Amino acid sequence: MELVSYSVIGPKIKFVFLGAAHPHTRGHMRTLELMDEVASVVVWDESQEALEKLREERGAKIEHITTNLDEALGHKDAAFALVALRNDRTPDAIIRAANAGKHIMTEKPVGVNTAEVVRALDAVARAGVTLSVCYQNRYNPASRDIKRLVQEGAVGRVMAAELRLITSQVKHRDPTHWLFNKKLAGGGMLSWLGCHYLDLICYMLDDEITAVSAMAGTLSGEAIDVEDVACLSVRFGRGALGTLQCGYMLPVSRSGYTGATYDSFVGIRGTLGRIGWHPFEREATGLHIESVAPGWESAPGRVIQYDFAKSDAYGGAFGLEFVRDFVKAAQTGGTPPTTAQDALRVIKVIDAAYESSRTGRQVEIV
Repeated sequence: MELVSYSVIGPKIKFVFLGAAHPHTRGHMRTLELMDEVASVVVWDESQEALEKLREERGAKIEHITTNLDEALGHKDAAFALVALRNDRTPDAIIRAANAGKHIMTEKPVGVNTAEVVRALDAVARAGVTLSVCYQNRYNPASRDIKRLVQEGAVGRVMAAELRLITSQVKHRDPTHWLFNKKLAGGGMLSWLGCHYLDLICYMLDDEITAVSAMAGTLSGEAIDVEDVACLSVRFGRGALGTLQCGYMLPVSRSGYTGATYDSFVGIRGTLGRIGWHPFEREATGLHIESVAPGWESAPGRVIQYDFAKSDAYGGAFGLEFVRDFVKAAQTGGTPPTTAQDALRVIKVIDAAYESSRTGRQVEIV
């Protein structure tokens, strides 16, 4: 397999990695391994066993492991921290990293609810460090092309967006995992995976979700206390309407997270055209566009196909680009790929959806 890495720009850097047992830890470690900019990584976790296992499996750049958080964050030559912890533990880790002067890339959704996320982001603002959230799907070339096409007027005024993200059933994903414990995770399918599409649609439309009407349920029959199915209707700031259906519902899948199967779709419809995309269908990864906008007369129906570069980094080749741009933004004072405001925007929508499902009412987002 041909792998993509990046060349060094300036001095090599060091990361402090917080969390040896997160579902995405090994993916993130592989990303850091593939980045020539990264010289070494210090890894912290409370579990010595998890640390040893990670060093055995992904130890190419691991300089040191420790169960002492102060020791890990005390590495003055490490300007960056990557936080991959349980949702309930992420805010405190972000606060500790920010107070230590680290620029932070963190796993989503950053906390179990809006109040916890705000608490972490306030600390980041006080410390004056850069924070970015792992919503790498923004850097998928198809996502960027959709954003460009919308901006160029290919669909006219956006009227509606349709999002679907369905994946393997809970039984394939270990129902005893903290992801299915409300106290530890904050929520279920919506906060763990649906958050990606909430961020992505706002990015592609360059708009905010201002109201949510939602229903969420636990229907798999597994002994979990978070939703495994959620359906949202949303309104955007410029008036467009949207839907998101997400759930752990596919009956055929390999066990675990890396082998999960998906049924997904992103559709945008406007007064002059429409765009359709199936992100996880490898045989149909292109964008399907139909437009009557000026300039489209000669070919009102078009398909943009992609031959993605091969990389086993988390998020693929564009995942590498995402992390690299975070590093560059932190070093130069620029805007990172995703911001603290993006994190806050998504968790507000998630909390509003849970409130709507609980009360049966539409919830406005302020």
